[in-house]
Amino acid sequence: MFCLTLAERNYKNLFEKIEKGSKYTDLFEIRADYLEELNFFELENILKLPYKFIFTFRSYEEGGYKKISDKIKLEWILWALKENFYLVDIEWKFFKKFFFQFKDLNFDKALISYHDFKNSPLERYLMRLLLHMKERGVKKAKIVYMSKNLEDSLKLMNLIFKAKEKGIELISFGMGEKGKLSRILSLFCGSPFTYVVLSKDEAVAPGQFDIKSAIKVYNLLKEMVK
Repeated sequence: MFCLTLAERNYKNLFEKIEKGSKYTDLFEIRADYLEELNFFELENILKLPYKFIFTFRSYEEGGYKKISDKIKLEWILWALKENFYLVDIEWKFFKKFFFQFKDLNFDKALISYHDFKNSPLERYLMRLLLHMKERGVKKAKIVYMSKNLEDSLKLMNLIFKAKEKGIELISFGMGEKGKLSRILSLFCGSPFTYVVLSKDEAVAPGQFDIKSAIKVYNLLKEMVK
């Protein structure tokens, strides 16, 4: 239900944050773009822990910490898809660009993601996006953008239902303060989980909840919709 995003520079901190976060969740997102050094051995040791991990190598253009070549990024994503990760985040643009490298792999582990930090796309654009994802065999997806108002967030909540009709399990919410509540509301609409951080100052995206606040808001909303 809650995926704890871990954007750490080194593995010592990563292990410490996993230990702290395990009191609240068993699902963690490892932001590989934040690590100072990518190390197969260290990552394999993390995978030995009794939790679920999402491998994310976010591009600089979509909110990543640093610029990296497509060649290196592709090598790591292909490696992650063959390892025991719960999911591997692959950005939609990157997925399309290297589709023939991915098409014979297990799509059950691929989380195809789309981010827009500037615009709020029209509904017809989002529906076309879902259609194109379905045509490429996508089973799990994430679509998020900046919400300028409540209508933007509601559009994304509705998209979760539309995706389900197409056989796609979708994580979708609005970024920014205007979309903050939609991060929790999305769980009531069918999103399998939403992203949180351990503390407010660790947020890697606009409007991201810390996990204690997220749990509190979720429980309040749960009581209201009983």
